[in-house]
Amino acid sequence: MAGANIPLDRAYLAAIWLETLFYGMNFVLFWSCIFVLTVRRRTPKVNKSLVTVAVAMFCFSTAHVSLGFDRLIEGFIILRNQPGGPAAFFSDVSIPANVVKVCLHTVNSVIGDSVVVWRCWLVWGRDWKVCVLPIALIIASAVCGFGQTVYFARATAVHSAFAHTLQVWNGSLFSLSLATNVVVTTLIALRVWYMLRFSGGTRNFRYWRILLIIIESGMIYSVALICEITLYFLDSNAFYIVYDPIAQLTAITPTMILVLAGLHLTSNDVHSRLTRSQHAKGPIRPGVGTLDPVRTIPLDTMQFASSDSDFSRTKSMMDTIMQDNSYKV
Repeated sequence: MAGANIPLDRAYLAAIWLETLFYGMNFVLFWSCIFVLTVRRRTPKVNKSLVTVAVAMFCFSTAHVSLGFDRLIEGFIILRNQPGGPAAFFSDVSIPANVVKVCLHTVNSVIGDSVVVWRCWLVWGRDWKVCVLPIALIIASAVCGFGQTVYFARATAVHSAFAHTLQVWNGSLFSLSLATNVVVTTLIALRVWYMLRFSGGTRNFRYWRILLIIIESGMIYSVALICEITLYFLDSNAFYIVYDPIAQLTAITPTMILVLAGLHLTSNDVHSRLTRSQHAKGPIRPGVGTLDPVRTIPLDTMQFASSDSDFSRTKSMMDTIMQDNSYKV
């Protein structure tokens, strides 16, 4: 077994250490998101739906890392002298704390994937036809995730996540989650690239365009899922090193999207500003820096608050929009 190269107790220790690092990022992003959606808003009302989503994901992520520490203390200190040692404890999937962790992981994955699909819906001009497949995959992932949770709770005779009887649930869950994110990542990345490909501008703006594609599409999360599913089917205990931190990524990725949206720095907003900037300069010669007409969705309708002056202060790197003072508030 490939997993024999990494003892399970060491893999779990490394997993919790890495998850705490991601939780630190999640903590900063969460409070930034709350600030952007509440204090920094310029609209009369707070978008309660998005604030609720952000708070829920952060609470679930906090509970997940807390349970991880609880298991760490229990396995390495309280029950370290039990038969098989810490490795036997961490391999038992039916332990209540582990069952709750799996449930929290599933809930956060469903919420996070839903936020990314919502972003896909906005990027594609609120066209639900584009989101039918991702929504179906999310529902299937939720069914497998909660089914896995129930099976883990009843798996008194199974003491390994790599057991053959569990591979059906785990394999289905990981594969569906990966498929969901690959589909949505591709849809968003292609649309963002299409919207911004003629924007031109300076090197800094081109770097920002790449960063937009990575963040809005959830590409980082998709890469992590690929690593997770690969290690799982290799029966490697290194799978745990990726699995637990992903519980934080399920919140980090959508929270980054919410922060960008609240700051009006998404591809829709950038494209709208570039279009207005081009129109302000007068008629555009065909073939020279033209922007194909695409259906943009102003995020003002989602009660996100910002102003063009805020944008200009926040995005100094996008000097292509500001050059020659052609962009006026």
